[in-house]
Amino acid sequence: MTLKAQETSTTDRVAAINALELSFALDKAQRERHALEIVDCDALQTLLSFLEDSDAIASSDLLVPAFLALIRLSTEPLLTQELLRLKAPVILTPFLKQTDPRLQAAACLTVGNLALDSTAAKAVTSPAVVSAALSVLTSPHEAIKRAGCTCVGSIASSAQGRREIIEQDGVLLIGGLLDDEFSDSLRSVAAFALGNILSGRDIDAQDLLRESGALPALVLLLSPVFAEDVNGSAAWAVHHGVHLNTANQTLMAEAGGLAMLLQHLAGGALDNLQTNALLALESSVTVNEENVAWCRANGGLKVLKRVQENEGDELNANAKRALASLLQQLK
Repeated sequence: MTLKAQETSTTDRVAAINALELSFALDKAQRERHALEIVDCDALQTLLSFLEDSDAIASSDLLVPAFLALIRLSTEPLLTQELLRLKAPVILTPFLKQTDPRLQAAACLTVGNLALDSTAAKAVTSPAVVSAALSVLTSPHEAIKRAGCTCVGSIASSAQGRREIIEQDGVLLIGGLLDDEFSDSLRSVAAFALGNILSGRDIDAQDLLRESGALPALVLLLSPVFAEDVNGSAAWAVHHGVHLNTANQTLMAEAGGLAMLLQHLAGGALDNLQTNALLALESSVTVNEENVAWCRANGGLKVLKRVQENEGDELNANAKRALASLLQQLK
């Protein structure tokens, strides 16, 4: 194989690496067959060996192409599982602390892809991997911070990941990226990552969200002056950040969050924002009579009935459940 042959030139190896891909034009069965061929020829092991041997001049020329191939291939479940078997997260971890932003971003994307596999929890949630991923958030480059947030948010898709991130002060680190000194796109991915981290409904993490000032920052991002994707990410974080937490629910109301959620729902928000706004509103009023009363007094029931009449059949399952719960509580 050109990729492995010792006498192969760097140029030919790069060409062979670039040829490693799974076309989306293939049907599922064809993609799986192609994925098995890639596993059988040890291409993944060879790619990882280039990363392990990155101090060698020849391998350093192959790092970026190898990473690009790993990013492409790690979206296919069969290949993801093989990469996990080959202990790819351990090999990738040092690159999360790389000074070269290209390699740092590539490592974030690859680890993030691996973390989304249901079998990956143990491999990507070790203290070393989580620490390295969180360290990316201190990069001076906003694009790298965004990649880091996405990676951490993916690690938080498992309960083990959420626990480790919280233990390593991930709520504070990511919450700090909601500040208005950062771009809206960074604040949006930070908010979404926070939502994933808080999805375990850890009461201490919820309290920290409020005490650190991150919850008021999230409420601010619900404002219609921001783009809908920013609003949607903020609503996702609020949904998990205030659930059954009376102090957080109260702050949410006092900061104007209930009004902004109703405004989005009344204005015919797009699917993602509409779903997350319904979830956030439900979390804000559940077992909180004051917030229920506020919504009743400010036309909340009328807005929700209009959503049910106009878009009820098109809502996804989560949105339908939240809407039914809200209608029951506000009636």
